[in-house]
Amino acid sequence: MAGEETKDFFRKIIFTNEEILKLRILLYSLKIRALNAQILSANSGSFAASYGVVSAEIIHFNHKIQEVNERLTKAITIVIKMASEMQKVNKVYHLLHEAVETCQTRKVNPSHYKNIESSLRFRSEEKEMLDSQLKKEFNAIHNLVKSSTKLCLEGRTVSLQTRIESATIVENQKLFLAVAESFDGALNIIEASYRYLAKLW
Repeated sequence: MAGEETKDFFRKIIFTNEEILKLRILLYSLKIRALNAQILSANSGSFAASYGVVSAEIIHFNHKIQEVNERLTKAITIVIKMASEMQKVNKVYHLLHEAVETCQTRKVNPSHYKNIESSLRFRSEEKEMLDSQLKKEFNAIHNLVKSSTKLCLEGRTVSLQTRIESATIVENQKLFLAVAESFDGALNIIEASYRYLAKLW
């Protein structure tokens, strides 16, 4: 990776990690609210039982998003390791390249530096292979983020269910509506994060 590519790469990593951290905090608070709603619906009697089912759907959606974030974190860890390896290979390649150029400039007998040339060819192939793998990993991250935005459509269905169920409950309706509104707000943030990451990658 060239200087600008390296900067761009680390910028992507930093911003992605910030988004993942933000989503972890958001998902934790959302899970707590959904669990509280489940407890509340169990204590509110049969008329609020259906809200317990909706709360379970929120928790299930929450788990799916957490799984995506874990996969994203693992993919980024792999990319960081590969990028680190790429930088090492680049340094060795440049040193070998300079050594060959120096030998050619000084008109050294080619048989004396043929091992260096051989190493240079090997490093060149290694660089190309790592670069190709890195691009594949970048595409994998992009596809993962893109599929996550589609997952948010499922969340919209759950959000609609929570609003409908909240409207039908009489007792503790404000508490159930608060859960529905917090889930809707969280879903907006989750969608915005994944759209941002899709553009970033």
